[in-house]
Amino acid sequence: MKKHKHDFNKLKHVATKYYNETNCCTVIAVAVAANVGFGKAYHAMKREGRKDRRGACFSQYARALSKLGYTVEKRSLYMGKTLVAAKRLCPKKGTFLLDSGNHVTCIRDGEMVDWTADNNSRKRIRNIHEVIKS
Repeated sequence: MKKHKHDFNKLKHVATKYYNETNCCTVIAVAVAANVGFGKAYHAMKREGRKDRRGACFSQYARALSKLGYTVEKRSLYMGKTLVAAKRLCPKKGTFLLDSGNHVTCIRDGEMVDWTADNNSRKRIRNIHEVIKS
């Protein structure tokens, strides 16, 4: 399987240029968590019912990750209360999806791949899920 080096700006560029996508944080999070390209994550999410240019619910991205060979497990791991704290406190090993209400962020091996990584977002974390290879 091809190993992807994910960069948020490149993923966002592919989303807008080739798929005319906006509001695709869950697709980007799935791509990073499953280590696949944007297109593969986009089609996996579409098969699970995600509408174009709309957000997705937890069950949709959990099923998409499951079909890509991963399990998603809820964790009570403390990473602070906001995304800026999570970026600083997250474990250096593992893949985590952070749900902050109307946004999903992925942290893989200590690196946050999201627009919030550069702007010190104060969005509150509601749930943390670990993504594990099945």
